[in-house]
Amino acid sequence: MTALSRRIEFWVVVIVAFGYFIAGSVWAAWFAHPSDDLAFSDASVIGMVLAELVLFALLAPLLWWRGWRPEALGLGFTWQDVGVGCALFLACIIAASLLMTGLALMAGGMGTLWERMEGAPLSMAAIVAVSIVNPIFEEVFVCGYVIRALQRTRSVAFAVNASVAIRVSYHLYQGAIGALGVAVVGLILGWWFARKGRLWPVIIAHGLMDLVALLGFGMG
Repeated sequence: MTALSRRIEFWVVVIVAFGYFIAGSVWAAWFAHPSDDLAFSDASVIGMVLAELVLFALLAPLLWWRGWRPEALGLGFTWQDVGVGCALFLACIIAASLLMTGLALMAGGMGTLWERMEGAPLSMAAIVAVSIVNPIFEEVFVCGYVIRALQRTRSVAFAVNASVAIRVSYHLYQGAIGALGVAVVGLILGWWFARKGRLWPVIIAHGLMDLVALLGFGMG
């Protein structure tokens, strides 16, 4: 593969995987009225799950054709990954909560997605579906692929920071404080993956964060 073809591959994967979500997030962050509530329902959650499944189905053959195997993305599984994933989950929750709480105290409010969410309580089926599909989809591409692809020609720091920037770009709808919390999570997960090369603990940590957050909203 030439350097040019790798660059094209990289941008195709990033744009196809996240372009739609980045555009929607930027629109919500910059053009939606601050008082507008964000509709959140089983339909919207399942719609996101289906969109991610379709995008994954489109990109998986491309990555396979380009020589990317599950092992290259860190997808070899061991049961130890479960315990490590739980530890990463706790580290992310503690770090992000401390940062967001401190910033909220200074700003006089959380300024996050949760303050603007409205909608009927989510069903357990929707919560479980998104807590499984979303972490796999996001982490395979934003962590596993982006970091591994950039590490070929760039430093680890550049690869991790690029991964964090992409991750934050499709979470801008959560508000400034929420986006900073996402950045902290991205740094923890990205640096751990870059050092250890195992993606399942990252996926498990992300899944637990989604599950806890959605249970807090969706079952209330």
